[in-house]
Amino acid sequence: MKLIIPDQFIERYGQIVDDQDAFFTSLLQHLPKTFRVNTLKTDKQVVKERFEEYGIHLKQVPWHSDAFISQNNSIGNTLENFLGYIYIQELTSMLPPLILHAELQNSEFVLDGCAAPGSKTTQLAAMMKNNDIIIANDIDYNRIRALKFNIEKTGSLNVVITNRDLRLFPGKNSFDVILVDVPCSSEGTIRKNPTMLSKWSNQEKRIPGYANLQQQLIVKAFNLLKPGGCLVYSTCTFAPEENEGVINWLLENHPASIERINIPKMKLSPGILEYNGKQFNSEIKKTVRIWPHHNDTDGFFIAKVRK
Repeated sequence: MKLIIPDQFIERYGQIVDDQDAFFTSLLQHLPKTFRVNTLKTDKQVVKERFEEYGIHLKQVPWHSDAFISQNNSIGNTLENFLGYIYIQELTSMLPPLILHAELQNSEFVLDGCAAPGSKTTQLAAMMKNNDIIIANDIDYNRIRALKFNIEKTGSLNVVITNRDLRLFPGKNSFDVILVDVPCSSEGTIRKNPTMLSKWSNQEKRIPGYANLQQQLIVKAFNLLKPGGCLVYSTCTFAPEENEGVINWLLENHPASIERINIPKMKLSPGILEYNGKQFNSEIKKTVRIWPHHNDTDGFFIAKVRK
């Protein structure tokens, strides 16, 4: 089936992307297979040697020393994957934990608010070397089973699982660090799920509902954060309503500040400051967009918030 990008999609995002041709062309290209080494069980040198024996070529990710790219789809069938020595994960999904790296050094209580299936939770556990405590929460019980499986598979021992609606999570000023990778319209995953293009018109109708939910989730996460604590908000969508719009709403209604994000050797684009006639707070420029054509990834948005 030939993939066609809807005209309305082109009209919507052509106005905010830097290179329309490169962007829309990238959405029709295959997304490479990527994974990170699980340092709780092994190290990258061991994995590189084992994959070399299998004849699987790996390319080092320039901005993450434990992440690799391969065009070989058999990575998922390797013993290293079954044993949890590696974790197959999209590159942009690895970014929120990396951005929190410095914050984790002095954090006793970390919350992953929308944790399933566990890619970021298990990455946090590896970065924390199984020290201190991660609360991995998710509202969906069926997805909790996948979360539990991945936590056990990777040997993540400092994780406590909770199954709650984050908006109803108990407590206040409880966590040093919070990661909230919110439910979204998922437009950034088109390269992995190209059939989304044929269904996009229905997905677009859901954007306002997602934005409303995301506002509720981010304000709850902000209230759960200790004074001086750090919150990372992320989505895998291009929709400004779910990205800059949500952060702008937080700044207008709560005493939050936005901090700059820097990932050496990765191209980042600042958050947009205007969309469809609406002007956003100038601090929004400190948020980042990851466009698929810049780093050969899927699409992503990240904001680093300080209380």
